[in-house]
Amino acid sequence: MKRRSLLQLTGAGALGIAAGPGLAACSGGGSGGGSVGNAGKDLAPWPAYLPFAGPQPDAPGDDSIGVQPLYLNYPAQLTQSVAETPGDGSEVTAMVVTYEAPPKPLAENSYWQEISKALGVKLNVIVVPDPEYAQKMTTLMASGGDLPDIVMFTNLNLPRRAEFIQRSCADLTDLIAGDAIKQFPNLANIPAYAWQGMGRIGGRFFGVPLERPMPANTMFVNRTRLDEVGAPVDWNHDQYMSAMRDLSSGRRWGTGWYKTLFTSLSGITFHASSAGAPNNWAVRDGGFVHTGTTPQFEQALGVMREVTKAAVHYPDSLTASSTDMQNNFYNQTVASLPNGFGFLALSNLLKAGNRFAVGLARPYSPQATTWRSIGNFGFATFKKADPSRITMLLRICDYLSAPFGSKEYELVNYGIEGKHFTKENGVVTTTALYASENSATLPVRYIGTAPSVLHLPGFPDVAKAAHEWERAVMPRSVANPQNGLQSPIASAKGGQLDQILGDGIAAISFGRKPVSSWKDTISQWRAAGGDQLAEELAKEYQANA
Repeated sequence: MKRRSLLQLTGAGALGIAAGPGLAACSGGGSGGGSVGNAGKDLAPWPAYLPFAGPQPDAPGDDSIGVQPLYLNYPAQLTQSVAETPGDGSEVTAMVVTYEAPPKPLAENSYWQEISKALGVKLNVIVVPDPEYAQKMTTLMASGGDLPDIVMFTNLNLPRRAEFIQRSCADLTDLIAGDAIKQFPNLANIPAYAWQGMGRIGGRFFGVPLERPMPANTMFVNRTRLDEVGAPVDWNHDQYMSAMRDLSSGRRWGTGWYKTLFTSLSGITFHASSAGAPNNWAVRDGGFVHTGTTPQFEQALGVMREVTKAAVHYPDSLTASSTDMQNNFYNQTVASLPNGFGFLALSNLLKAGNRFAVGLARPYSPQATTWRSIGNFGFATFKKADPSRITMLLRICDYLSAPFGSKEYELVNYGIEGKHFTKENGVVTTTALYASENSATLPVRYIGTAPSVLHLPGFPDVAKAAHEWERAVMPRSVANPQNGLQSPIASAKGGQLDQILGDGIAAISFGRKPVSSWKDTISQWRAAGGDQLAEELAKEYQANA
């Protein structure tokens, strides 16, 4: 994830950089709950899970706790996962977000041409730059005009989103609920947590999730510099602070934060989870308790203040963008940086190159509750059409969601062999052309995407270290019980509630207010609708149990 606020992309609210509400949770049920809520509705069964029988990993994964399978080498033999060309020769238009420069035109883009040919359609892709995405989607939702065939939603908190989707997009339930999903084998290979994080609207399914692994926001570190100052892999709070001090001198700092949506700071999730705070919410005695009301979260605020007081974080953290801070990480201005797990990508590792080893920081306390993600980056919805066309659009998503170890995955993720990449001794090497023709510049990965695995060509040690990190921290990880739920107050006042919390976090972190002022922030949040939000989520949670 490479642009602006990770928070905007994960839909997590001021606190939940790691794991925000799903498709349903960001939009409410309108006055009195409305028809988009799930309470009292017949709930469609979750799509069946039919795992892909692909290549054996070097180390196994475990979906139950969020450990990904590890592949040190690229498979020598690939499987054909799609039997027939999915398209019918028609024109298909998809609107997606982008975090890169616009793609080269179709006539000049061999990757785009090959993808269109493989899909069997004339694929038109409307790319919306991330800074313009919220306004573009708000305008689209308000216009009442004709929609593209496929509209990709990130988990950004867009007001009344569920109502719009229910009103304007195709109900997919009869085609994908339960065993019906098996007609689309690659979609059936999407793990249950991705569907559950997306959620239902009025008991029905209106989208296909774009899977992301369970590990969520964490602290990426320059392991080379940490080793130089003797920082252990498993550390406690004092050792963490000592390492940050040792790494901060001259124009270099131990850590960097960046401002996220609603003025929160990206570092809070790492410290809150290290302290053992709940992942946004906890369910206790049938009720919802917000993480900000817990002593563990207040303890994390104290650490944020301690980091600032010690002058070990980048001084312009409150105004720096995520892109700025990522560049500071690559050039070693900062030795650690909180970010989403998607930051662990080949394109980012290539920017660090061989100058230093990229690692993941482990929590610094034994009571840590590593926060799990929502399980998806967003979801694809479809313009209403006759069943045969919706089936065809789902087959396109099915192709683009082909798993690691398949021929379709290779085309979508690497392009054309000999033109965009080469393979030798189990290692994929991209060419110069790949830099401008790939699934990031032409973001078909936001129409359909494969369940993620740990495979980082050219960086096997980083992949192994990431797998060891997952095995170490994910058994104690916790999910956000809000994922996939509906709430009218979240739709009507979610931004305002997040703003209150975010302002309080920033004021304490930068010393404008004492940690004790957090109680006043929580009181303001409760009065503005926080208590009502908790009541609505508890009711919806029981309906989805």
